[in-house]
Amino acid sequence: MNPYDNKICTTVPEKSTTKNNYPFVKKRRTIKCNVDAAFFNNNLIIGYGICFRNSSGVLILGKSGYYYSSTTVLEAETIGLLEAIKEAISTGMQAVRFETDCKTIPDALSVNNIPQNEFGDLIAQCKSLLLNRPDFVVSYARKQANRVAHSIARASLCHPNPHIFNVVPSTLYSLIMNEMA
Repeated sequence: MNPYDNKICTTVPEKSTTKNNYPFVKKRRTIKCNVDAAFFNNNLIIGYGICFRNSSGVLILGKSGYYYSSTTVLEAETIGLLEAIKEAISTGMQAVRFETDCKTIPDALSVNNIPQNEFGDLIAQCKSLLLNRPDFVVSYARKQANRVAHSIARASLCHPNPHIFNVVPSTLYSLIMNEMA
């Protein structure tokens, strides 16, 4: 049994039949993961924030971390996504919808032509992890929908690296409650 089952709401239909062979729609459990990045110290440090929630908005898991690296915004956002995918796989999550406020990332993941640069290398790593996970989807979300992940990214330097939390920090409580309303 998946340890996240008791925190996940059902939302994705999956066809099935009863013992009488009457078709019905069985619900498949989904998790939403918002991902964002932030820059510090004249862009020499990048922080990422990850927020896994069920469809009711209840926090399942959050993670922050940072790297000493001079990267582009696009690369930083992709590093955050890569970390989120790795976290979902390592914790045994299923049916995850990753959301980023950088539209270029889902677009790059959906084409075969990968750029020959650092961004392309990160996209290739993401694609490799997603290849065997058809229940993982990456999509674009407006910046307003990513406030919690952005706040986690902004606070990434204030925590040990990486920092995982299963309880809503008091600094994020009002943001999460507003998004749930």
